[in-house]
Order: sequence, then C-alpha cells, then structure tokens
Amino acid sequence: MFQKKIKVITSFLKKNFFFVLFISTVGIGVSIYWVFYTPRFYTLWPNVGLDGVAMSINRHNPLLLLAIGNSHFGSGRVYDIKKAEKAYIEAIKLDPNLFEPHYQLGRIHFINGKFTSALIEVEKTLALDPEFKHAYYLRGLVYGYQGNLDNAIIGFEEFIKRDDVNWAGYNDLAWVYFKKGDYVKVKEVAGKGLERGAGSPWLNNMYGTALMNLGERKEAKKYFEVALQIAEAMKPADWGGSYPGNNPVIYQQGLEETKNVIRHNLALVASD
Repeated sequence: MFQKKIKVITSFLKKNFFFVLFISTVGIGVSIYWVFYTPRFYTLWPNVGLDGVAMSINRHNPLLLLAIGNSHFGSGRVYDIKKAEKAYIEAIKLDPNLFEPHYQLGRIHFINGKFTSALIEVEKTLALDPEFKHAYYLRGLVYGYQGNLDNAIIGFEEFIKRDDVNWAGYNDLAWVYFKKGDYVKVKEVAGKGLERGAGSPWLNNMYGTALMNLGERKEAKKYFEVALQIAEAMKPADWGGSYPGNNPVIYQQGLEETKNVIRHNLALVASD
C-alpha cells in the first residue's frame, strides 16, 4: 500500500514537474519576502551577517534601519558604531518623525566626545517626544561632562521625575553634586538612590564618598567595603549592562577601573 502511494506521487511529480517547480519557487519567494519584512526578525539579520541582504530586500523601511543600527550599537553580537551611525542617519532620512534614531545618534556623539552634536540630537529627540525620559538622562550626562553642572542637574531631575525607580538617575545626580563640592546633597541624593538600588557598587561608593568628605569616615568605610564586595562579584557583562552603548571590548577594563576607584577610597579610610 505504501509503495503504491509512492508510485502515485512519483508519477504526479514527473507529469507536473514544471508546475511543482513553479509552486515551490513562488512559495520560497513568498517565505523570503515575509521573513525579511517581518519586524520581529529585524534584529536578527545583523547578528547572522545578513543585514545587507535585508536592506536590499526591504530598503525603504526606517524601522529595519533602526533595528540594524541598534544591533550594531550594544544590543547585538556585532558592535560597529560607524555602521550604527550610518543606519540611524538613513532611518531619519526615510522618516524624520522617528525620535529614537536621534537619541541613538546623541549617544554616539556623546561616546565620541562630540558634546555639542549630542545636545543637538537630544533636543531633536525631545521635540519629537517631550516625555522620552532617556533623552533627559543623556542631556544630564552631556552637560555634566561639559562642566555645565546646573543644566546637568536639571537633566537628571527631569529624568527622575519620569523614572523614580531607576537608581542610575540618582547616582549620576549625586555625581554632579560631587563635582560641585556639595557633599550634603551627594549624601541626600545617593541615599535616595540606595533605597532603590542597594546592590549598586556605584551608589555605595558614592554614598561612602559623601560620608568621607563630611568627616564620617568610619561609616564611609562600611559603604566602601560593601561597594568593593559587590564589584568583585561582578562580571564584565554586568559592568557593561550599566554602561550600554560602549564597546564590549572595554567591559573588563571598565570593571577593573571601577574596582580600583573603590579600593582607592577604601584605602583613604582604612586606618580609621
């Protein structure tokens, strides 16, 4: 019975070879078209080296370009900041109303030390979406590194208004107050941050730094010890998760530098 079915199928294929070939080709073509046009697959193509193929098939899709840019900028296997920048620029050309490419370009400019260009992209982002909280965080970072500390404070405070749970906003706001030499505010802000992120080595170190500068050295030592214990248990990828957008090749170095800063602070109060 089984052999008879096989013979029937074989006979049909021989008699209708070109029809079957046509149907198969159309089916494959439709499948390829569907796969490359389906948004949930957009982030896959750079990771398997097919972003060029995806773009040749779906070249006028700004969301695909955005996904390709993101895949090259911290959220995929292949880190290539130049390809990411090119993809974001092309996405904006296709759809000027997309705010995320502007934000990502701002982050790239910030990493490259182009602070004026970064701020321009931040303002473009907020013009398109005034409630996009991450743009305020980036604004705070850029102004902080520029030395415009009052505007940096405003940036981080605006971020915190929109995300009171995220400890990172408090950590960086405390950092700005540290740069201003206002250790009372550093202690206050870092303390609020610790309520949201007690497991952050950066916040423990920041709070300890405030205590040390306010003369509370024995108490500061406790926070430095906690900070170092947490940092020493971290892996490079954990450090990278707190500094998204950076090249993964610097994660290990960044983690070691973080630990060295904490060790230095701990050494300052070790004799107390």
